[in-house]
This record gives sequence, structure tokens and C-alpha cells, in this order.
Amino acid sequence: MSQLDLEFSSRKTPEVSQDQIDLLTSFLAGKGWVKACSIDAELDLDERDIRAIAEASDGLIISGPGCPGYKLLTGAAEIADVDRAACRLESQAKRMLHRANSLRRRAHSMIR
Repeated sequence: MSQLDLEFSSRKTPEVSQDQIDLLTSFLAGKGWVKACSIDAELDLDERDIRAIAEASDGLIISGPGCPGYKLLTGAAEIADVDRAACRLESQAKRMLHRANSLRRRAHSMIR
């Protein structure tokens, strides 16, 4: 039996500096949910960069699938906001793990 040579290209997550985290957290301070397009218009950050900054913020910036934008944890956020965002991220993670397992299972069956 031969093994399939599978190469998966992955886009690299943008590098995030503490200055970028500070910039976005300062911008979000005192605001409610802010859409990515509004952040981009004000700070010249594209959606991919904004997502990377939120991820690198170590929980300071709330966001996730189905969220109405980005929100600073301190100040305007309510416990319900945090819970909904965390639940959505956990649900997405489960779906992604299921998809990854399906992909590996199918690829493995191809080498038999």
C-alpha cells in the first residue's frame, strides 16, 4: 500500500503586536458592539487583522461567529455577551474538529 502525499496549505495568521492590541482596545473602550467595517474605516485594519488582534487579546476583546461585531470585555460587556460568544466559539470548535476528523478518515480510506 502506498501513502497519499497530502499537502494542506494554510494561510498564516497575521503577526499581532501589543501596540495593535492596545490600539483596538482603546478604540473599543466605551462603545458597545462595533462592526469590523467601522473598525476598518477608523483604524485601517482589515477583517483578518481585526480577528487576529481579537484572538491575541487574551479575552479582552469579545467576538466570534454570529456576534454583531467586536466589544471590549471591560466596561460595556455583560456576562450574557461573554457567555454567548464563548458558546458560539465552542460550537464552532466542535464543528471544525468533526470536519477535520472526517477529512482524515476519508483520506485514510483512500490509501487502503
